[in-house]
Amino acid sequence: MRILASAYACEPGAGSELGKGWNLVCEMARQGHDVTVLTCGSHHRAAIERYRREHGLPARLRFVWHDIPGWPGPGYADARRIRRHYYVWQMTARKLVAKLHAETPFDVIHHLTWTVLRWPSCLGGLGPRFIFGPVGGGQSTPWPLRRGFPLRGWKFELKRDVANLLSRFDPMVLRCLAQADAILVTDEATRRHVPTWWRGKTFVTGDVYAPPVTSEHRPPAEGNGPELAILFAGRLEYWKGAQLALGAVSRLRRHVPRLAFTIAGSGPDEDYLHSVAARLGVDDIVRFAGNVPHDRMSRLYASHDVFLFPSLHDSAANVIGEALAHALPVVCLDLGGSGTAVDDSCGRAVAAEGRSPSAVERDLARAVLHICADADRLAAFREGARLRAAQCSYERRAAERIARFYLAR
Repeated sequence: MRILASAYACEPGAGSELGKGWNLVCEMARQGHDVTVLTCGSHHRAAIERYRREHGLPARLRFVWHDIPGWPGPGYADARRIRRHYYVWQMTARKLVAKLHAETPFDVIHHLTWTVLRWPSCLGGLGPRFIFGPVGGGQSTPWPLRRGFPLRGWKFELKRDVANLLSRFDPMVLRCLAQADAILVTDEATRRHVPTWWRGKTFVTGDVYAPPVTSEHRPPAEGNGPELAILFAGRLEYWKGAQLALGAVSRLRRHVPRLAFTIAGSGPDEDYLHSVAARLGVDDIVRFAGNVPHDRMSRLYASHDVFLFPSLHDSAANVIGEALAHALPVVCLDLGGSGTAVDDSCGRAVAAEGRSPSAVERDLARAVLHICADADRLAAFREGARLRAAQCSYERRAAERIARFYLAR
């Protein structure tokens, strides 16, 4: 099968959306398909060419670089400018893809990244079957859980709510959805965001991926080491929910005297989270590890017992897949893609809708205590995490998606 994969974000050795784009296109090529990847050259060409020289590429994988004349990519740190760049990149990519299809026809055009419903693709209606997603972004933070947000968080959430509302009338979004043969979404909230007349071709499908399973994990506590080591990893923004994790840790401390909590990541709300830790009286057991390079995260996962990640609207948190692959049970909220990735065999997804922060923090703490009640139960959850990681591998996800959505007519 000849596939054109649109992956604005696509880079080897990276995490998050960049790594997802890269791993998916490589896996589809390994499975015997001819894969042409359209990506942003000014952002990713240097890294991909370097990887090609050092490691080679799957035999049936090729890249096409697309850039906006006179406007190189601004980099991922500049959120406002990169969103504008992405829109224009999408609009100017259509002519190039039409030309490529005329030269050597594709069977499928698949929009892989970015994965947000309100940031559409312009590659539908060119002839091949068009797959859009999986995309998320239709989630909204429950109002009770907005209590305690920093002012920046309140402003951002209101802007996001307005953006989601306006996207229901955005002609580019509506055209993209109309032209898609299949719309893949990460959660029910995003599916409800799709107009009712297109929900028949809209499917909820997992978009959390796990790397190969590892057998490394933290040995039992000895001496003065912590009885329980909990990890949070992610960008330090209020909507990632680290403040809820801190609230849960403050409750856990009453039951687990020797407790350690590591927060890996950096971001605009780091000072806010330091103040929350101090107010809750847990700053002595919380370690802010800062930004940990992706290639060093494995050691961090292996040195902890549980991954606590109460994100409020993550569509596809691949840190969950990475934690599962390191046999870490995951405790999260039943919101966004996290709630579909975690089941009772590998962790707990705590109910969040309509509940206060204190109630959610209490249940997060209870979930951690349940998982770690004794060594045998923790071992069972670790095994469940490994099995769930295998179900979320790139190999399995790619094969299932091709069989279910590429070949369907």
